[in-house]
Amino acid sequence: MNRKIPLWFVLLLLWFSFIGALAFGWAVWRIKTSRQGAHTATDRAIITIASSPSLLKESFAELNQGSKLISHDYYPDLKGFKTEGTYLDSNYLLLATYSKSKDQSVVKLIRLADQKVIYQWAPNYKQIVKQIGSRNKDWADQDIHNLRLYRPLLLPDGSLIFTNLLSPLIKIDKNSRLAWAVDGIFHHSIELDADSNIWVPSVIEQSPFFPNVLSDFKDDAITELSPAGNILLRRSVAQILYDNGYRALLLGAGPYEKDLLHVNEIQPALVTGKYWAKGDLLISARNRSAVFLYRPSTNKILWLQTGPWLNQHDARFLGDTAVSVFGNDMVRVFGDERLLTGSNEEYIFNFKTGKITTPYTAFLKTAKVATVDEGRAEVLQNGDLFVEETNQNRLLRGNAHSVIWQYVDRIDDHSIAALSCSTFITSEEFNKLTFLNKK
Repeated sequence: MNRKIPLWFVLLLLWFSFIGALAFGWAVWRIKTSRQGAHTATDRAIITIASSPSLLKESFAELNQGSKLISHDYYPDLKGFKTEGTYLDSNYLLLATYSKSKDQSVVKLIRLADQKVIYQWAPNYKQIVKQIGSRNKDWADQDIHNLRLYRPLLLPDGSLIFTNLLSPLIKIDKNSRLAWAVDGIFHHSIELDADSNIWVPSVIEQSPFFPNVLSDFKDDAITELSPAGNILLRRSVAQILYDNGYRALLLGAGPYEKDLLHVNEIQPALVTGKYWAKGDLLISARNRSAVFLYRPSTNKILWLQTGPWLNQHDARFLGDTAVSVFGNDMVRVFGDERLLTGSNEEYIFNFKTGKITTPYTAFLKTAKVATVDEGRAEVLQNGDLFVEETNQNRLLRGNAHSVIWQYVDRIDDHSIAALSCSTFITSEEFNKLTFLNKK
């Protein structure tokens, strides 16, 4: 016998559902705005439940997308290199990309004059993951077809040092064989100093930085390694800022977040300039929109600037009186990232005048360069700008006003390869590569 459900019972259920949704929403808001974040098991369970729709969406997107190394075709009209006019580039490109035939990430050394691949590295990821996975649980089940050969550093002998963005630090020789691997979580820039030591950001696990106050803190560090892969120095960037009087910038500029700093660049000074000494470090902390000059020998910050760049990447020394900063100029809004003005910007800070200029605005706007995160830019010797628009997987060279050339690594008529921070190599730098037979 069918019974009708009383109207009052339906209304009561709706009322309790409304109150429950309101209470759950308040709980999520409280956790997200709390300086301690999700510091209890209950809080973490609430965040996990609240995040489940996004996690399901991401999972379905990944299933539909296939390889993470194959990108949506943002530029269907580009069929590789497109040069404006009759310009002939006499330099080279270290392209961190994807090989369809090998179904993995590779690195290609390309001569720009004729776009010829003159050398290629293709690591045996199965061997690397097997060896590292025995010591590092995060690598035990890696999908070798989705590993990124990220931000490769090319050494004169043909060896490459790279990460998978958040991974052990890996070195392969010129024949793509594993030379060494350093356990830990390394990420973003990999640079050599004047003594051929390696500087790379890493994460200090089990952080000692206010553990009773900060929950799940990602403690980014500057790390110096010898050419053999031995760690010479590791120092918390949060502790550096705290020790130098920047406590408010670190902890008081908005609600606490796990990734407080997001260090994405450590650039060693190779020579002494007018405003820095050889061995000083230019460090970018994206999530504070801060770039600072640091002297490791004294633990002193010599200069720090917050903005006008926003959530920047790729800070570099420029000559002996300036630094350049690639501003993604995006705003992080509750887990989403949105460009503020529709394009990226390159900033030049001049220590002598104390002024900031943006000489490449017209080029970047005309070319619609708009990578929300990642990306890199380098002011070249003649004043041109080389840019990797990483999110859209395009490379460009331009002057103050217009595009000189642009490039995508096309796979087929409908897709392009995902890029992982490529490097512009001048003809002078190319001539120092001893592993090549240049006859």
